[in-house]
Amino acid sequence: MTEGSRVPGAADPATLRALATGRSTTRALSDDLLTHLPDLGDLPTQRALDTWVEQAADTLRALSEGLEERLLDLGAARGPGHTSADDHAPGAPGSATRVSDSR
Repeated sequence: MTEGSRVPGAADPATLRALATGRSTTRALSDDLLTHLPDLGDLPTQRALDTWVEQAADTLRALSEGLEERLLDLGAARGPGHTSADDHAPGAPGSATRVSDSR
């Protein structure tokens, strides 16, 4: 049996926790990055910095969304009625708390 032919539903809980942690961390970093925009006083430099910060925040959001999609894929592969996948479902109320509590 090759690595790519594993049985769906064999998602490792540690993998789910890592994906959930990565998702919430990248989302928080994106928000934090946008709050740290210093006023440089030089308009061309300020525009360049603003553009770079916005691109970095967009990249972090895209990474967060990619991790969320992977979590959804793994959760769906575990099948209906499997409660531990629900614990790590993106956007589930308190999912970040569950992840940190499980360490």
